[in-house]
Amino acid sequence: MEEIVKRFNENLTRYKRLGLNPLSMATGCVVKVDLIDTVYPALEMVRERLLENNIIVLPREDADIFVSREREEVKRLIDGGNFDADRAVSLIQVNQETASSPQKFSDFLFKVCTSVKTRRKLTVGKGHSIVTTIPTAEVAVLDMFKLDGKKLNSYTLANNDTIQIVDPLEDPGSQMQVDVAVSNSLNDLFTKGAFEDIKIIPVYDGPDELKEELKRNFENFASRYDLQLIEEVQPRKGGLMIGATVIAKSDHELPTYYNQVQEGDVIITSRRIGELTPINLYLWALAAPEVLEEMEKRGIKLSRVEKVKREVISLMRVPNLGPAKVIYNHLPEFGKAFSQEDHIKMTTDVTGPGIFVVKEFAEKAKVDVHLEEIPVFDEDIAEFATENFIIPNSTAGTNGAILVFCSKKIADQVMDELREVGGEPMIIGKVTGKGEGAVTVNKKVEKLIHRKNVLKYFKIVD
Repeated sequence: MEEIVKRFNENLTRYKRLGLNPLSMATGCVVKVDLIDTVYPALEMVRERLLENNIIVLPREDADIFVSREREEVKRLIDGGNFDADRAVSLIQVNQETASSPQKFSDFLFKVCTSVKTRRKLTVGKGHSIVTTIPTAEVAVLDMFKLDGKKLNSYTLANNDTIQIVDPLEDPGSQMQVDVAVSNSLNDLFTKGAFEDIKIIPVYDGPDELKEELKRNFENFASRYDLQLIEEVQPRKGGLMIGATVIAKSDHELPTYYNQVQEGDVIITSRRIGELTPINLYLWALAAPEVLEEMEKRGIKLSRVEKVKREVISLMRVPNLGPAKVIYNHLPEFGKAFSQEDHIKMTTDVTGPGIFVVKEFAEKAKVDVHLEEIPVFDEDIAEFATENFIIPNSTAGTNGAILVFCSKKIADQVMDELREVGGEPMIIGKVTGKGEGAVTVNKKVEKLIHRKNVLKYFKIVD
């Protein structure tokens, strides 16, 4: 125990030098700019101004999606530049002042988007935004796509995701941190069943010696899974940043049949959710003796939390390629007809917003949903962490479970196939009919989420 605490304190010092304080922020995807309070209001403020500048920002989707073209040229710009791009995938890092104000965030978005000089209509298909504690470390990493030639019978998908900390007990440049970061970015492609011709464009920042270590770890990841790694210019702000823009193709249609979701359809999760909770609780148990004491009074031993932490990290660092193939196999070929009964209709993953993604996608499909189960990794750990304000949303994850909306007819087959690839699938809810996206859930949700700005979007019943 003394050795673990010593290593934790040493790493705490290292992270603080990189502009991060693990004790003031939750790990993993939760370092994102708040979607509900900041990002969505800011987008509404800036959307019309961008349209006047021939720039379209698409509604939230797990990845940017477009029909593949004969020639697809990709170029990275840092804080703007010249490139005749058609589409963009953006990573925005802002300081805490910008992240807490929808107006300031919208102004930053406008500056970033209009900093790209292109003669074509620019579509921003996917955006990702994170918070830094370094006031001067604001940066925009823009991966631009120039599309020419005839359309092909496939889709191209692109996504960017970035983290700052996974496990503070690990060194900032460890292989585990990179494994989780890239797997997390790939997850948004895998949710759509896209896994062919994968390309990884790393994103990393930090002191020079750390950047070299991170670069080697990206090379190790790509080699391990036989994926193409593309070197590009990197941000140079000095704060810790680890992630990737990832690109893949699919010659099948994609599970974006939102208007086909109907009463009686079920919601399947590929595994349990809430990977970030045991990591954060373990961190606080080491940092604050009173947390450890209270935890043990509740019958939760530190060894139990450590065991669950090891389990979730082992899941987080492995790409969800198996579920991607299951989804792909339950979709029509490119251009072929969709079947209500035989094909998967809608998918997403449970990451930073946690189970709130069910609400987002219910609204997208204009259906009402009854959420019957919220299967976290350890209920006692999740409830304790929520009750003691250690993490605001104990359902949040990184490289998390994949949710599948499909008919009852194929539900058992989909779950059997997910088990065959190592999943732990279960039905967690059902669609009750067409509507405006209402999500009914029992009061258990209040033991897993204490953020009022999230809970207010659920219809909570006894």
